[in-house]
Amino acid sequence: MKRFLSIAVVFLVLVFVGAAWAAADKPAKPVFQQCPKTKMTESCLDCHVKGTFRIKETRPDAHLSYPRPNMKIMGWDSVQYGYFLLSNIDDDAIKEFFDYLAEHKITKAVIEIQSPGGSLFAAQRIISLIEQWRASGGIIETRVTGFAASAGFLIFAAGDLGKRFVCSEAALMWHELMTFKMFSIETPSDQEEQSRVLRQLQDVRNEWLATRGNLTKEEIDAKIKKKEFWMSGEQAMKFGFADGFMGKK
Repeated sequence: MKRFLSIAVVFLVLVFVGAAWAAADKPAKPVFQQCPKTKMTESCLDCHVKGTFRIKETRPDAHLSYPRPNMKIMGWDSVQYGYFLLSNIDDDAIKEFFDYLAEHKITKAVIEIQSPGGSLFAAQRIISLIEQWRASGGIIETRVTGFAASAGFLIFAAGDLGKRFVCSEAALMWHELMTFKMFSIETPSDQEEQSRVLRQLQDVRNEWLATRGNLTKEEIDAKIKKKEFWMSGEQAMKFGFADGFMGKK
């Protein structure tokens, strides 16, 4: 019996000694200190640049989820405003833009136009949305740094008077309304009715443009008859459709 107890004691001693040796060989779990800037204790390189350990640069609007990729909120260091780059004449996108700004209580909107034009009726809806935004106390600034033609030119002209800006070399264009039909058979009466409708639509837009610049409706009629009315940014200033140059005060 004594021999059995002795063997058991020796076995237990060996077990405890082995466990102690294993614990001594196992590396200690590192103790992380809290970063004074990010307040994190692990995953340091999620916030810091490897090597220099500077804080990674983060966009001030990184926490926002924009409805469209061509819109964003800018002016984080001063007065915030909404920015939209308009290439397609997409009235639904502009509606989302204004709704988003209203949700975030931002009252200034900037639309930069870079567009060859599009649907007349989509452009008219955008102009109506701009007018509603203005009537609710919002500010609307329009810009052309490159190209705004046809429906794009109408939208540019719809900006607040005094807040329509161009680059001096920008290209702007207005023209007679156009339709295109392939393999269409029409009577003279059909064509006469189509011409009457187009003339009515044209007259309404030209009358409106006369309120947005220095040209009369008759002068606009003459400039677009059977041709396109092209303007540089300098000329748009002369005709009263633009109010200032980008980057100049």
